[in-house]
Amino acid sequence: MTAVLKDALSQALVSVLQWIEDRPKWLRPPLYGALFIYWFMALRGAWIVVPVALAIVAFKSPLTALHLLLVIAVYAPLGGVVGGALYSLANPVARYLGKVGTFVQCLLAGFGYAVVLNFLIVPTLDGKPMPSLSNPSEWTSVILIGLIGGVALGVGMVSQDAA
Repeated sequence: MTAVLKDALSQALVSVLQWIEDRPKWLRPPLYGALFIYWFMALRGAWIVVPVALAIVAFKSPLTALHLLLVIAVYAPLGGVVGGALYSLANPVARYLGKVGTFVQCLLAGFGYAVVLNFLIVPTLDGKPMPSLSNPSEWTSVILIGLIGGVALGVGMVSQDAA
């Protein structure tokens, strides 16, 4: 990457982070949640692979390409927003619990993303209707995915608090 591009990307990131910090305190976790999802997708190379994949898929199946675009541009960051909102909602109680409270907030954030993943993202990518909210096996998936994501996020957050 050229120095100019690195500087431009760095300045854009700083601007976005400053814009989030200027929002009300309760709104920051949902915004950071969406940004985290975009960042995670960027780390996995999504912003390089996805445009190419969308172009190829659009020729074969425009509806599939639309579903993929919907997932990437709307549903994935929505999962971050939902997770961040749950993190924020738990803050009035969790802040008094120290590291345990932070860990609980991270678990809630993981569960929030898992709900969106299980009920919106996966069915959209599979081209299937949204599963029933009353199906226990769907909620088992949400719990497992939420635990994995929440623990991964929580360990990092609690370790960061300790540093």
